[in-house]
Amino acid sequence: MAARLRVSERTLYRDINDLSLAGVPIYGEAGPGGGYALLPGYRLEMAGLNETELSTLFISEGRGPLGDLDLHTTREVALSKVLSTLSERDRRRAAELQELLHVDPTGWNFPADQVPFLRAVQDAVWQQRRVSLTYRRENGAILTPMVNPLGLVVKAGTWYLVGDTGETIRPFRIARIQRIEALQETFKRPEGFQLARYWGEWCARFFPSYPVTLQVAPKGIPRLMQIFGESISDDLLSAQPDHTGWRTISLVFETMETARAALLDLGPTAEVLEPVELRESVIAWAQALLSRYGDTKNDPWIRSS
Repeated sequence: MAARLRVSERTLYRDINDLSLAGVPIYGEAGPGGGYALLPGYRLEMAGLNETELSTLFISEGRGPLGDLDLHTTREVALSKVLSTLSERDRRRAAELQELLHVDPTGWNFPADQVPFLRAVQDAVWQQRRVSLTYRRENGAILTPMVNPLGLVVKAGTWYLVGDTGETIRPFRIARIQRIEALQETFKRPEGFQLARYWGEWCARFFPSYPVTLQVAPKGIPRLMQIFGESISDDLLSAQPDHTGWRTISLVFETMETARAALLDLGPTAEVLEPVELRESVIAWAQALLSRYGDTKNDPWIRSS
């Protein structure tokens, strides 16, 4: 055992003594064929672990974010250790629960970010080591900040590093990191900082709700429900159709840009009523599309035909 666990025999004897003091019924037998063993039938029970708690532990979550961090295997090992402490009845129930609920964190239509530096960021967060980043902003500008990595956040499959630059605490989208160098210098977390609370406050501040009023044709309703899900079905049913069957409905988007993209997707089956800026933006984009696709003189396929 000492060779297998890569510890000294003295360490093993000390651990055996600690187990005995903790109430674990371990005993020794001297002579040939002897050794240490637990009393037959002894099992360490997980005190107070009810079925609801079991269900949260053994939900099948696919690879998802834990797979991105290479923690999926570690999770399985940890669960197997928990499983070994359960009674036969609870083990059977845990196996059943894994077949009752599966969490798939991937989207249908959006490719996942490529995050080659995720592991390096993870190591820096785990070890609380300061990092030097080369970071590309959304507009293409390059930043080279020194950052204290406070935590990782994954939102809809997109990974973010929340870091302290000394001037502000802000998120960095990990897919935009061009280079990362972990320094030997460590840091202390800001007193009272809570990652979940910070993220909620940041999202509320920088992703404010953007209310939109629009009319949607009967043909546009199936696509609208594909975008928003069944959650808007009650609003659609409560909206009285006009004499042509169009319904007026209010929706909330994150930004004007996300609203415009969704409404352009609906094409002529929806019309923005408010706000005016969104209506004008949709019109401008539609005119630009018409100009691009209406210009056939520079289209090589049309010229060749």
